[in-house]
Amino acid sequence: MKRILIVITLFMLMLPAVTEAANFRFQRIREGVYAAIAEPGGKAASNCLIIVTNYQVILAGAHFVPETTQELLNYIKTVTPLQVRYIILTHHHRGFNYVDFDLPANAEIIASGQTWQALKSEYRQLKNQITFFDHGLTLMRGNTIIVMNNTEQGHSEGDVFVYLPKEKVLFTSDLFFNDVAGYMGDGHFRDWINALDLLADIDASTVVPGLGGVTNSDGIRRFQEFFRDFSTEVLRLIGKGLSLETARRQFSLPQYAALPGFKTFFDVNFKRAYSELKVIK
Repeated sequence: MKRILIVITLFMLMLPAVTEAANFRFQRIREGVYAAIAEPGGKAASNCLIIVTNYQVILAGAHFVPETTQELLNYIKTVTPLQVRYIILTHHHRGFNYVDFDLPANAEIIASGQTWQALKSEYRQLKNQITFFDHGLTLMRGNTIIVMNNTEQGHSEGDVFVYLPKEKVLFTSDLFFNDVAGYMGDGHFRDWINALDLLADIDASTVVPGLGGVTNSDGIRRFQEFFRDFSTEVLRLIGKGLSLETARRQFSLPQYAALPGFKTFFDVNFKRAYSELKVIK
């Protein structure tokens, strides 16, 4: 009996630890790597990645508001006494002055040059120090290697994805939504398709998306199929010479009608796709 209890205990320790809070569901991915999964109906608009290194914590994500930031910080305190030293801001949508500014003052922001320009365009002043880069940036923190890549145009301008090569963990932020239809209202559709091809080819055993649960590269491929189907249907309607409103009414992808977020974001996503793909055509 004692041996059985020991086996059960060891098995439970091997399972991903999941903790629920108001806006996030927290999940241990690997030693020192945690996913914060945005809960439907909460104030978190995107997932985050928490990386605990030898001497500091690095947080990656976007759409930070005071309530979600505090929840992230509170959770981090439960797993380590170390402080958040860097925040990798994976992107910022212009005009959203209420997000990504109320961050811990002692944390330095790392972002793409495009994201930095987007932040500068807002009327609010960023109080954090910031490091921005053009194409790629790699951090070595103790035994942890953190690779960042700027896709330049995809979900928005200057999207950054984060890859931990030793752990084979990929954080895509909003470049990829797992079995969810997210916001595409600032998307650059042709470039986004290319970015998804790149993400799908990365050697990752664990993928943390911008929305939806933790998955693997198969999840990216499912989103690629949805994205191509969505774009192809828009192109079909454009090819018929239909106006925006007429095309919107005739749009039909019944296989995705029940996909979470599809109806919520449809109008803004369709409008963006129509304007982008009409120019491409």
